[in-house]
This record gives sequence, C-alpha cells and structure tokens, in this order.
Amino acid sequence: MKESYNDLFNINPKYSTTAGFILGLILIDNLTAAEQNALGEWLIMIGQTMITNSGFQLLIENRINGNTLNINSKELKSIYNPFKYNINKTKDIVKKLYPNFKQDFNSLSKLVNDLKKQIDEIKK
Repeated sequence: MKESYNDLFNINPKYSTTAGFILGLILIDNLTAAEQNALGEWLIMIGQTMITNSGFQLLIENRINGNTLNINSKELKSIYNPFKYNINKTKDIVKKLYPNFKQDFNSLSKLVNDLKKQIDEIKK
C-alpha cells in the first residue's frame, strides 16, 4: 500500500492543494450543512490522528539519532535569553552546546544519499 502513495507525495504542492479544494467543492454540492460539517470533522479527525502519530514518531526518531535541539532549554537560556533572538548569536551558542550536530547531520545526509544510490541501482 505504501508504494501507492509514492505518486501522491511527488505531486506539485499547488496541484495537490488545488485538487483538494476542487474535491471539497464537489463534495458539498449534494450534502446538507450538517452532513458537510460531519464529513469535514471526520476528515479533520483523520488528519489529526496522522499528525499526532507522526509527531511522536519524529520525536522518537530524533531522540534516537540525537538530533534534538531545543532553543528554549535551560542550558541555552542560562547563556542567552533575550526578548528578541539574534539568530547569529543563537547559532553560535547552539554550535557550542552541540558541537557534533553538524557532523552528525552531514554523516546522516551522506548515508541517505548512499541509500538513494543503492535504491536507484536496485530499480535498474
């Protein structure tokens, strides 16, 4: 089933949004206001379920990979807690607190690119 989603996730976002808008307009034609509301709420519930699940999945994956950065952490705030953040100063402090983050990210990026190459080879 996951393979059937590949085309969906590769659609131009503007086309996808337009298709969803048109589908919504088509669906409202033959429905009463109460039916439209019920169907809309049901679709929102599906979306919220997916968003909640993916949010927790991303949290777990980030903790496993060590990619969790929190600019609101006590550690960062004890060093720098302005009313308005200076992004360059914040970047410098994050680099000091998480010195290996960039290296870890680059390693993961290289690994992903290598996996993509291997998948492309398998597809051939």
